[in-house]
Amino acid sequence: MARSIRTFLPVVGEPAVLAKAFEGDPSRWLPAARQEGPDRWRFVAHAGTLSRPVIASVGSPWRAGRARWRSLAWEPIDAGDGAPATLDRFLPSLDGELGIHLRRGGPATLMLDARYDPPGGALGAAVDAVALSRVARGTVERFLADVVARLSAEAVLLGPVTPPKTTSPTGDLPDHDRTGAVRS
Repeated sequence: MARSIRTFLPVVGEPAVLAKAFEGDPSRWLPAARQEGPDRWRFVAHAGTLSRPVIASVGSPWRAGRARWRSLAWEPIDAGDGAPATLDRFLPSLDGELGIHLRRGGPATLMLDARYDPPGGALGAAVDAVALSRVARGTVERFLADVVARLSAEAVLLGPVTPPKTTSPTGDLPDHDRTGAVRS
């Protein structure tokens, strides 16, 4: 039985630049991602004190109103570190949509609307209902926080799309004095 999970966080940055960053190369904003193939990236998902590598697929961006969306799915993989295979059971597969809502004059919001299947069949679903759903929520909240930090940093690197309006400390345009005469 698939479980839904939705979460969101504010993102600092100019909306047009954030949109450009989000619509760009996912390896620039996925947390420490390494490209594994076309539209596939490897990164580490964190669940509390546990972490596990995942292979993620990220779809092409699309628009819906003031939001930009991309499909996102991940599968935990063997870390190759000798950790017991049972650890994989705590990090389920995820399938959903990652989006950024852009507001004029207000903060942008990064959103994740996803579904996951609790591992372990009926017993796993019962354990998920009691405890593991908190692990799943913590995992996606940590993932979203990492993406927010990287998107904000990428927006700073890309710079403003439009030149910022600057004023002097007195509120005048920088090339005029208080009487309106052009400064030399």
